[in-house]
Amino acid sequence: MLEFALFPISEVTCGSPTRLVGQTLQVDLDELRNLLQADDRLARVEVELALPGTRTRIIHVQDVVEPRIKVAGGQDYFPGLAAPLYAAGSGRTNVLSGLAVVASTGDIHDAMEGIIDMAGWGAGFSRFARTTNVVLVPTPAEGVDQASFVKALLEAKLKAAVYLARASLGHMPAEVVTREWLRPEPGSSLPKIAYINYLQCRGFGRDQLFYGVPFSVPFPTLVGPTEALDGALVFNGHTLPAKNVTYHLQNNGGIIELLSRQGRDLWLAGTIIANHNSVFAHKERTAMLAARMARDLLGADGVIIVKDGGGQAEVDVMLCCERCEQMGLSTVLLTSEEGGSDGSYPLVHTTPLANAIVSSCSLCETITLDLPMERVIGGDRLIDGQDPQGRIEWTFNGICGATDYQGGLRSGTAVF
Repeated sequence: MLEFALFPISEVTCGSPTRLVGQTLQVDLDELRNLLQADDRLARVEVELALPGTRTRIIHVQDVVEPRIKVAGGQDYFPGLAAPLYAAGSGRTNVLSGLAVVASTGDIHDAMEGIIDMAGWGAGFSRFARTTNVVLVPTPAEGVDQASFVKALLEAKLKAAVYLARASLGHMPAEVVTREWLRPEPGSSLPKIAYINYLQCRGFGRDQLFYGVPFSVPFPTLVGPTEALDGALVFNGHTLPAKNVTYHLQNNGGIIELLSRQGRDLWLAGTIIANHNSVFAHKERTAMLAARMARDLLGADGVIIVKDGGGQAEVDVMLCCERCEQMGLSTVLLTSEEGGSDGSYPLVHTTPLANAIVSSCSLCETITLDLPMERVIGGDRLIDGQDPQGRIEWTFNGICGATDYQGGLRSGTAVF
């Protein structure tokens, strides 16, 4: 059983020491900055606050992390990365809800752009416009290569998240939420649903980490539902942050919903993670094995399939859907569309057996963000050269927190 002890944060102030007083988190920015700058791969780390409702734009967003720390069942958080290796998914985890660590840098040469607007039209799309954000803007030390800098960025964002969450130790939480995976009751007529989660692993800096290593295995893997919610999965990427930032992995909406409905109208048969392979034959193999795993090992009656990314990622989920349906499993796909501004050809691959699809959004739709910003964090120019302080033309998938491939947001369209 996994317990999340929630500490809602309604205000963040600067001061020493870092401490929690009610719902106010006082942060010693100098101490946090010095902690992160102790890494000799980093020349400096700027630490800034971005508050909801302020005319602030964060640019060059690479990841977002929810501050958490283990108080029972493990040590610190993010096993295999910021903590010694332990099995995630049980015990108690303290969560600073309403707070996020945002990693931002313009010093990765092949990064894709992502922004967070704290006010205006863009703020209405992003869940991170409603969190108080502690923004880290690191600069690599002279002579440090990009791979080393990306590793330093990864460690810094996780280290900062644990540092902030440590302020909750010794305090009483506002609420304790229990997440427990229940086995189906014998003789129950409720359907058993498996959750298949495809993860990107396209090379260093463009992957998801499972207990600290890229999930590049060629075969699908069973993972505990609560394990997936409790720091075992981390985003290590600089692709469009509309993909699976760490915050979304920590708050997997699909798994949370399935866990909450156990014994009421369904049973969660289990969760499977699979890799988005680059070779078509490998995609076919993974799809077949994931479907077999859901049916034969988990005893599922139906499956929900989600993906990370677009383009060829849609081939994976369609092949898996086809295999599942052929094996008698009722299948629902949760997928984004990439049909361009005119909406044409939104899916690059389909199958007639995909007859239940939930669209999370149209990623490539262009919107105008015309509220002038008073403050920009992360740099003075967007990657495409636009002035980040003024009016910009932007695509939906460049707004971090506007989409959640795991189903944690309510925007979308159901097609049957």
